[in-house]
Amino acid sequence: MAQSKKHITPENVTEWLASTGFLFPRNEIELARFETLFGNIDYGLTGLEIDPAKIIRGEEIPKNIQIPESLKPEEISEYRMVARNGSKLPEHILNKIKNNQNNSKKNGDTESSDK
Repeated sequence: MAQSKKHITPENVTEWLASTGFLFPRNEIELARFETLFGNIDYGLTGLEIDPAKIIRGEEIPKNIQIPESLKPEEISEYRMVARNGSKLPEHILNKIKNNQNNSKKNGDTESSDK
């Protein structure tokens, strides 16, 4: 007679859920199984990524955006938001943006009024 190779039964499903991390381990056996499965994974965390005191105080570091002085105030509204990790945009990208904005005005593009 063949033996059943199934280790998970309705009686021990909670035990296996706790052993595989879907529930918290409740005893040493479940903890040992969990450590066998996930104990050697390096997540690269130092424990300093989150500052609970800063969350409780509600502090937020404001981000400053520097606008070049060579731009006229009426030109600033013509640009769309671009994120480049705080670095300046290359000149050829600025020229593309200007050309796209000028072309949309010439073609009567009413994209912004449709929204």
